[in-house]
Amino acid sequence: MYWRVRKFTPEMIVKAYGIYAVCAVSVIFNVFLISKAAPSKGLTAQQKADFTVFARQVTQHLTDSNFLTYETSMTALVFNKKAELAGSAVKFLSAEDVVPGNVTQMRALARQYKDKKSVACISIDELQVGDPDPAHNMWVPCDVSGRLVQHSAEGVLGPQFFRFQYYLAMVGAQNDPTMTWPSVVEFKDRSNEGPPPQAAQPQP
Repeated sequence: MYWRVRKFTPEMIVKAYGIYAVCAVSVIFNVFLISKAAPSKGLTAQQKADFTVFARQVTQHLTDSNFLTYETSMTALVFNKKAELAGSAVKFLSAEDVVPGNVTQMRALARQYKDKKSVACISIDELQVGDPDPAHNMWVPCDVSGRLVQHSAEGVLGPQFFRFQYYLAMVGAQNDPTMTWPSVVEFKDRSNEGPPPQAAQPQP
């Protein structure tokens, strides 16, 4: 007995196994594309809306010299459990005397504003929230500009133009990583640069 050797032609091989080869190549190609595709780094519409509301709130607190609301604003910025400022932002703004370094200083300033019957009026002209920046730890950049007028017993100061740049991030409690909230982790005063380009559209 002997085994009969069967001859296979290229045409026969293609007919018998061609479909499997095509499928294998297709699967490998798709896996390659998926592995190389960069995940989306942009914010959702809801996230952008939430950061916009937060940035507007922070700006109002930072520029607040109203004797009726000053302590509330500073507490939200610095002394609250879920403080709106964190990292280098709170250190920089404290060093620049934009926010008080401690509760005693805050209360002393509040008494000064009360004695002067100080009131601040702010208008936000433009607020832009960008997508997470890979060069800044995937923090969210925000550019906000507007004008501030201060009224007191000493007279009226302003309107003064301001332009702030924030980097926003979700921070959390050390003892509970599941508890997170938005915070300004980096701050820059860009008022001397003037308004943003006119092509940019203001956010509500």
